[in-house]
Amino acid sequence: MDAQEGFVFALNGPWGAGKTTIINFVLHFLIEEQKEENELVVVRFNPWWFSGREQLIQQFFRQFKATLGGQDAPKELRNVSQKLDRLARILEPLTLVPAVGGWVDRVKNVFRTSATATQAIADALAQDVHQIRALIDSILRSQNARILVVINDIDRLHAEEIRQLFQVVKAVADFPKTIYLLAFDRDVVAGAVSRLQGASGDDYLEKIVQAPFDLPVPDRTSLRRLLFEQIDEVLTGTPEELWDSVEWGNLYWEGIDSFIRTPRDVKRFVNILRPTYAIVKGEVNPIDFLGIQALRLFVPQMYSFVVTNKDQLTGIEDRGLGVSDRPEDRRKLFDSFLEAASGDRRKAIKDIMGRLFPRWASAYGGSSYGSGWLSLWRKKLRICSPDVCDRYFMLSLPPGDVSSVEMQALLSLGGDPGVFGKELLRLSSERRPDGTTRLRVFLERMQDFTEKDVREEHIEPILSAIYNIGDQLFLDEDRGGMFDHGNDMRLLRISYQLLKRLPTQQQRFEMLRKIFAEAKSISLLTRDVIILGQEHGKYREREASEPEQRRTVAANHLPELEAIALQKIRAAAQERRLHAAPDFGYLLYRLADWASEDEATAYVSQLIVDDISLCDYLSGFLQVGYSHGFSDRVARRTWRIHLASVQKFLGRDPSELVPRCEKILKDGPAWLNQRRRLALETFIKEVKEPRDE
Repeated sequence: MDAQEGFVFALNGPWGAGKTTIINFVLHFLIEEQKEENELVVVRFNPWWFSGREQLIQQFFRQFKATLGGQDAPKELRNVSQKLDRLARILEPLTLVPAVGGWVDRVKNVFRTSATATQAIADALAQDVHQIRALIDSILRSQNARILVVINDIDRLHAEEIRQLFQVVKAVADFPKTIYLLAFDRDVVAGAVSRLQGASGDDYLEKIVQAPFDLPVPDRTSLRRLLFEQIDEVLTGTPEELWDSVEWGNLYWEGIDSFIRTPRDVKRFVNILRPTYAIVKGEVNPIDFLGIQALRLFVPQMYSFVVTNKDQLTGIEDRGLGVSDRPEDRRKLFDSFLEAASGDRRKAIKDIMGRLFPRWASAYGGSSYGSGWLSLWRKKLRICSPDVCDRYFMLSLPPGDVSSVEMQALLSLGGDPGVFGKELLRLSSERRPDGTTRLRVFLERMQDFTEKDVREEHIEPILSAIYNIGDQLFLDEDRGGMFDHGNDMRLLRISYQLLKRLPTQQQRFEMLRKIFAEAKSISLLTRDVIILGQEHGKYREREASEPEQRRTVAANHLPELEAIALQKIRAAAQERRLHAAPDFGYLLYRLADWASEDEATAYVSQLIVDDISLCDYLSGFLQVGYSHGFSDRVARRTWRIHLASVQKFLGRDPSELVPRCEKILKDGPAWLNQRRRLALETFIKEVKEPRDE
């Protein structure tokens, strides 16, 4: 372009439509094309960096003259830079942007009333502004180079600043051979000018802009293709078993797609995924992560709502303890938030939330889910799992958690019972912030993998490890409340689930017989034998509920397994170590049932002669109980010792032991650990303050 009188292009488009990208492309190709000729000088000015009338004028001229005075600029333009400096010094103190005509009079009027005028300003006033301007125009016309002034982000300014900037372009800087490329949202700029001037903003822009170009509405198909390509890059290395293309399609088309309108939307979404997903890859469900991050970016209020209402969103319908949890109550809570969301986004928000949280969906008529789903959600690392949810917001594992990577590593050790057992013991020694151990978490999560993920050849080694060290894993700290039976039941559930993978009762029996013969965990083994008997209606009043063929072992297998358990109990009694086993009282009852009560009583009579063994005897009957008052939010833990059970094997009135117990407490020997002390204190209290049974 010759542009002898200057020229103004405008690039119109809404925020995020790609105006900055287009400008970068234009400058790249223009500069590459005339790199050697040096016929184009680019002045880039971003008014958004500045504010206020004086700053816009001053910074515009400073940027202008700094560019023209650079070493890469033609010599003639460096002369223009010097003249611009003189013109800028005159214009800097003005409180009004000058319009065409009357510049000198305006300048003089300002400085006649200014008490801060300096000699430098007085010297500048001596110059004829028209002469300076004419000299600049003359130099620009006589040389070959053209000046391209690029001004972006005009629509980010306040309304008054927008008008001022266009006045600068119109009245101050309309130099010859100067081409302007202005980028803005036409609706925003025209609206701002209309509000200030009371006239048509579009008409105003037409007087300044000679060649407007409108960015076309982005093609949605191209935007989606761009987004999917970049998401594929972000998700590289994601475990295949966590990806469900159908679920992703449902989540995207029902919710996320409505937020992807411009290239900037794609860029912003991918930009928040790149640094965050890399941290939690393999520890969260990738589809749920995409969904919750979409809410974080496009609907931050909804993201905050999820963070503060996780208890209402995660888990299943029935929370227990008689707490009301009706879908209609949740719907009122959810509706109260949706009302604050803009109408065009409400459906997308609702659909995304329904995909992420089944409890949200059920509030609006969706399916309800029972406790059986918790294991699947946890295994799939879903955000709706109470055990996994926090990972999505902490962007890390909660302290003391077991990562998916560690789970897989531990399960891979299942072929070696010694190594696997050592790992269980290690986990049992590692405390979490709530006082429980990492073993509890592992045993809970392991149940998600027993159905098919544990290799078949690892079933026997894993069971061998469990029954060798299981008694060492009975930890009071891992009992979470009145509905939590502890690690012993977690181990037995794992055993049951793994055994069920063997197709016949005979195969299960033969494996158990082999494992029990070598087992060292008497209490765990004995509990398992009792549970196997209960499947056949033994050890309880009600009949067996399962058909014979669905029971773990056959009825004729039970006597041999009971005999192995009895032999283990007798051997421990003969070696005077039975009382050291967890649930000692339970084992005494089994000894009485399978052998005789006299045999159990004889063992106790020899045992309690020693003070340490007496404490261990009482500890064997120490039981934790939980009470939950009407106004209580959590259960109270209480300790009990049933005196009738103590007396059954004692052969005397339990009260006779009280003086001896009190003396032990008073002396406080070094061997009196916390559990033994608790047993003595509880026993004494039960004797002196008997409760109604």
